[in-house]
Amino acid sequence: MTEALVITDVTPRDGLQDASGFVPLEDKIALVEGLVSAGFAHVEVTSFVHPLRIPMLPDGDQLVPRVAHLSKHLVALAPNIKGVERAITAGLPAVMLVASASESHNQANLNRSRQDTLAILSETARYAHSRELLVHGAISAAFECPFEGWVPVANVVEMAQAYREMGVTTLNLADTLGTATPKMVKERIHAVREATDSSIPLGLHLHDRQGWALANVAMAYEWDVRHFESALGGLGGCPYAPGAAGNVDTEKLVAFFEAQGITTGVDLDKLAILRRQLLNVIARHLPTPEEGAS
Repeated sequence: MTEALVITDVTPRDGLQDASGFVPLEDKIALVEGLVSAGFAHVEVTSFVHPLRIPMLPDGDQLVPRVAHLSKHLVALAPNIKGVERAITAGLPAVMLVASASESHNQANLNRSRQDTLAILSETARYAHSRELLVHGAISAAFECPFEGWVPVANVVEMAQAYREMGVTTLNLADTLGTATPKMVKERIHAVREATDSSIPLGLHLHDRQGWALANVAMAYEWDVRHFESALGGLGGCPYAPGAAGNVDTEKLVAFFEAQGITTGVDLDKLAILRRQLLNVIARHLPTPEEGAS
């Protein structure tokens, strides 16, 4: 049986991690509450990464206990066992692991080699499973790298096979730069499924530099991908990927599926209000010219 559509809104994590204006804790809580109220059961709420690496998200330990009751499908990025421990203490049922298909991007993003990262993630996954957490996996730069250009399919397959051994619940292919084409999406979905025996549900985490994200969504959906990630207002990017575009816009993604007669369960009117509120918060906390120059 084909899976039901799942859209995970990643605004509180990926959307805010390199936002131009800092979003205070209470506004982050209101954002998660608003997303769940609008119909999103799946929300990536924060990142349990050291704040020196992601200074816009230093407050996950305070955020999660305030929102964990809203949905059983909340998730946070956790790069290692310490991140998983923080997720457990905060009350989350699931974590997202991430590694890059590009050696250069992995070094920039995680400050270590791909092989060292996979070793750490393998230990992290075992620990998370031992504590009865769901473990999701993501392959960053699964299409193109800001430093190396086109990423070989073999690199993506290698990462997918490693995640399969970790026992991940879902596996996302991330278009970190936002330059993937439908042809590339089809190619990599096919290759990963062959390598993992179609045993892991695939998802797409799309950025939208070229305006092709919805075409990529359509291609993936035709190939039975049912997990997609997006952010309000197309916010987001990667602080360690020069030229990375914002995420595919949540409202556009929802409207796209609804136009095809595919029910999302999301209230677009509520989303529009929430987007305006969030952008106003970010605008209020933009650095002053003096702060920007310091």
